[in-house]
Formats: sequence, C-alpha cells, structure tokens
Amino acid sequence: MMKKKDNILLELLVGIILLGILIQFVCAIVSKDYLYNAIGLWSGISVACFMAIHMKRSIEDALDLGEDGAVKHARKAYALRTIVAFLVIGIVMYFNLGNPITLVIGIFPLKISAYLQPYMHKLFVHFQKDRIS
Repeated sequence: MMKKKDNILLELLVGIILLGILIQFVCAIVSKDYLYNAIGLWSGISVACFMAIHMKRSIEDALDLGEDGAVKHARKAYALRTIVAFLVIGIVMYFNLGNPITLVIGIFPLKISAYLQPYMHKLFVHFQKDRIS
C-alpha cells in the first residue's frame, strides 16, 4: 500500500512566506527605512519557519513516546522554540540589526498560516489536479 504524501508542513511554510511577502509590501508602503524593516521582518519569518518545522518534528517524536514522556517532550520542545525566538529578538535588538517590531510581526504569520492551512491545502490539491490532467 502506498503511503499518502503529507504536505501540511509545506502548505504551512508556503502560507508563512506568502504572508511575509504581503507584510513586506505593506512595510514598503508605510515606512521609508526599507532595509531595517525588511531585516527585522525576514528574521521573524525565519523564526516562524523554524518553529513550524520544529513543531512538526516534535509532534512526530512525541507520538513515539508514552503519555508521560510525550508531555515532557512537548514541554521541552515548546521551551526550546520560545528560547530561540527570544534569543533572535535579543540579538537583533542588541546589535540593532533590524526592526524588532517587524521581527515580532514576522512571527505572527505562523499562527495565521495555521488557520489558513485548510484553504492552502485546497489550493495545493487544485494545482496538483491541474498538473496531472
């Protein structure tokens, strides 16, 4: 029996990146400091992509553990993602590499993309059908 291909992570990442592009357009219209805002935004988008990939792997690993082990593993994974996000924000702020506000805004597409994923899935299925026929 052939295993069904799981595109959820890919759909989530595409959603994050498309939302990042949309936010980049808004930032370009609203602000004049393009590079400073773009560095902050795409740092946040990178953190969001890391978090999505790490969440998927953490969930897959937790499924192989017992109930107590899964809970502990999920807490450790959440703590790691949070520490990495705050570390990146701290580095960007300390070295004044980019706009920390756009960095935080760049992390939001992770949540938004999670809500939009069912629609992104329909879009992926539609394009796959067109490619096959």
